[in-house]
Amino acid sequence: MKKIIALLLAVVMVFGLAACGGTSADNGSGTESGTESGTATGLDLSVHHKVGVATVHEGEAWEIAKTYLETVVGPTFNMEFIYSEVLHDANGLIAFMEQCYAAGCDGIVNLVTSNDAIAQGAHKAEEWGMWFTTQNSAWVEEVSTLEHNIGQCGASPESVGEAYKMAFKQILSDGQPHSVVLFEGAAVGGDKGQGAASHFYSAVGVLEAFQETYGLTYDKPIADLVNQQDPGEVNTGNPDVHIYLYPGRNPGDAVTALLPVLQTGNYDCFAAVFSYAAFTNAIADVEQSTGKDIKVIATGQIEQQTKTGFESKDPTGDTVLNGAILNDLSLACAINCIELMHAYSGDVASMKDNGKTVLLGVRSYPILGADVYAKMEKINTAPELYILTSEDLIALAQPGVTWQDLEAKLAEVADVNTLLSSKGL
Repeated sequence: MKKIIALLLAVVMVFGLAACGGTSADNGSGTESGTESGTATGLDLSVHHKVGVATVHEGEAWEIAKTYLETVVGPTFNMEFIYSEVLHDANGLIAFMEQCYAAGCDGIVNLVTSNDAIAQGAHKAEEWGMWFTTQNSAWVEEVSTLEHNIGQCGASPESVGEAYKMAFKQILSDGQPHSVVLFEGAAVGGDKGQGAASHFYSAVGVLEAFQETYGLTYDKPIADLVNQQDPGEVNTGNPDVHIYLYPGRNPGDAVTALLPVLQTGNYDCFAAVFSYAAFTNAIADVEQSTGKDIKVIATGQIEQQTKTGFESKDPTGDTVLNGAILNDLSLACAINCIELMHAYSGDVASMKDNGKTVLLGVRSYPILGADVYAKMEKINTAPELYILTSEDLIALAQPGVTWQDLEAKLAEVADVNTLLSSKGL
């Protein structure tokens, strides 16, 4: 802690004079002098900023992210956060932004991911002169050139797909034929901005892993298979390899529909792009009745539910959860706040590509096995164990740092082994 405080004081002394008179938060709109030209005036940590966080999240993973914002990001950047209730649409976002504007906020971190919410929120922020940054996985071109719309950061859909592909290739590498039931969530239309991009690419990654491992010849392009509205079996061309796709947003309905599919005994793998825990009782019943171990790979967070999955045993004596594709919410929050600091410093142009916003991608972590997760779960449990520490935040908020540098940092911390080693885990 002494080291962090000393570093903060040093940065303030070095950059404070440069910022003086050029970066001062306005109590009303939140605009600063020196920002209109896009010329950086310096990182001034003495200026207090009030930031509204419009969230769609709740639960343990969100509480971990809030703790990070409150104990690391806020003190480092001299930020105060106001949090919304759980929001669902553009109307909720705009109502919350109105409260933030009245409270003197000069920035918004928006986690409401629908295109219309992003567009309306960005226009409202432009009207009020508030800086606006979004956490989602799809770029919205409509508002990409608005001055106060800084940029977007979220889970990289392609990275999620690569993580699923890597995880399944390892499971399929034993030389035996395997089959999978895939709950693909909102994958349909995810490549066209109509569904969830991360779900779409997750399904693509699974299908590619099976295709490349077994030399499968599908009767349709993979994108067309994922975009089918109706659940059903994929024609793999191999009688020993079965793939069943179930698109849908309701896990309860999916459990009911997929139980008889699993009971056929044709499947020894199960994947869920969200809410894997909703399926574990049904899978256990099938394992009990068939004696077949079903490997479970699922999207998750570093939280208790994932820990329980890796530590609990199924009826066959295997772990309930065999692999997790982890997304870190805290890391995306950090990038959003770094983007805000660049705007506050008059350096918003460095966060854009020729005047347009950029989508920065947080990579997913493929975790196979309880031993690896036991190390990974220590991430986000202490100031020095967050993926981006206070020192990292200050370094990335310096004037002259560009969006390319942020993207490079996200790539740097994406490798599980490298990350764990750098934290001494």
